[in-house]
Amino acid sequence: MAIDTDRIDDAVLALLHLTLQDQGRAGKGFDPDALGRLHQKGMIDDPAGEQGSLALTGDGLQRSKQLFEAMFTKQAAGQSRYPHIRVDLADLDGQLWPILRRVSYAMSDADVNEAEIEQYKVEVKASDDPVAVSGRWVQVERKAG
Repeated sequence: MAIDTDRIDDAVLALLHLTLQDQGRAGKGFDPDALGRLHQKGMIDDPAGEQGSLALTGDGLQRSKQLFEAMFTKQAAGQSRYPHIRVDLADLDGQLWPILRRVSYAMSDADVNEAEIEQYKVEVKASDDPVAVSGRWVQVERKAG
């Protein structure tokens, strides 16, 4: 089984948001390999040392908040995760694969993280209503032609 270390790194970075303290420091009780990769990606300062916490960089603070919100917060009813992305699905008659393609392409064009797009795909494939699932992710329009 191949492990997607980028997804693991995103999850660790999101969870670091939970332990954030003043001055952008967080607990470092995570896998040392994942912390090393996050350091190489410029998300955290060097995690080596005696301290029980580590410092997130400016990019790391921003990304950890985005990932935390995307992975671990509930949306209000009727609210899409990416309301700025609008996708017209009127001509697709509720067909799973064309909807999946159109929405995932729109998300990609809007620079949504690849892990988020993959999560959308998993959810839409597991659902009986791809339009409703898509509406939880993007702003769905159903106007004809």
